[in-house]
Amino acid sequence: MNTDHPIPAIAWAQQQLAQYGRVGCTRIMKVPDLAAAVGIGPNTVVAAPLLTFRDPGTVIAVYGQELLGTVAKFASTEIRIQFSGDEDLISNGSGGDFAALLALVGPNVNWYPITRRVQRGDNWAISWRNQDGAATATPQCLFAFIRDADLGALNQEMRSAQAR
Repeated sequence: MNTDHPIPAIAWAQQQLAQYGRVGCTRIMKVPDLAAAVGIGPNTVVAAPLLTFRDPGTVIAVYGQELLGTVAKFASTEIRIQFSGDEDLISNGSGGDFAALLALVGPNVNWYPITRRVQRGDNWAISWRNQDGAATATPQCLFAFIRDADLGALNQEMRSAQAR
């Protein structure tokens, strides 16, 4: 397998993202659902089952949702994303932390661009915190993923288009 092929496609995806907003992916990776809603807060934390990547590739966006979809629920439902090992997407400067869905993805756009390489077997841990003192939270998280195995055809198409 040619290992240099992800770079042109990832660079293209980043350019498209910067110019036009969302860009296509080859897979959507869904964080496994919680067994039950996140209990009434404040500071009630529940960890979702691990998200395990079966293939190498690049995550290009995170999507977040809370079932009610109101601004208040997006403001009171918080997420923490931990990559394999001890690295967090959100940090307070001294360690990993939570961010409100409203701040990260908002209720209208509902996505945030990221660029993160993953390998087969990488596990991401997603935790939810409910700051709503009156209601449970039912959040969901998805990742837009470009799988390396899908890039061969994409890069071939890009080369053909450039040659024309």
